Amino acid sequence: MGGRVLGFLVFVVVALWRATLRIRLVGEENREAILARDRPVLYAIWHQRMVLGILKFPYARIVTMASRSKDGDVIASFLRFWGFRAVRGSSSRSGREALTEMIEALRGTTGWAALTPDGPRGPARRSKPGVWRLAEQLDAPILPVGTSCSLPKFLDSWDRYLVPLPFARAVVVFGPPVDRLPGESVEAFLARVDAAIDRETEEADRLCGVADAPRERIRR
Repeated sequence: MGGRVLGFLVFVVVALWRATLRIRLVGEENREAILARDRPVLYAIWHQRMVLGILKFPYARIVTMASRSKDGDVIASFLRFWGFRAVRGSSSRSGREALTEMIEALRGTTGWAALTPDGPRGPARRSKPGVWRLAEQLDAPILPVGTSCSLPKFLDSWDRYLVPLPFARAVVVFGPPVDRLPGESVEAFLARVDAAIDRETEEADRLCGVADAPRERIRR
């Protein structure tokens, strides 16, 4: 069965699942602060927590990345049905070309991009340089995002991916924008981005009453 057909089936299932969830936004003023600068909004969220960010914003024409694998074909097809723009690549395959396409799509606009700076294979909660390159080329800050829900299911994946169970209450939390400081190294900038995403993720967990959430799969 082709990726487009499977992607549509995933879309139908996800749409039904989404109808059971209540997702509220926290910290919208932080997103508005970026838009007031006439800059793109570069959402940065851990791979573990991305699904609630996707579910909250259907048909928003958000630019994001899907891998060139067979699984990526299905994901990219679903994202298009969901109203996203999916460029193809990852940090391990064709990532530079995909970042260039994202930059071209966003330059000179106030469009939105969704970034999982530790994906698709980790290490968990450590940003790769691509997020810095995107911010640098677009002269735009990073908007750190955290999500959580009242009924989380953490899968046994490398990052313990969070899946909200039906009828959960959920939040998407936007933190203050992270700008690169004059003379700041790439490493220092990425460390501040990591800390900011962690902070908003912890705040989302607090709002949903989630304690001791796993950060990654423990290596044995």
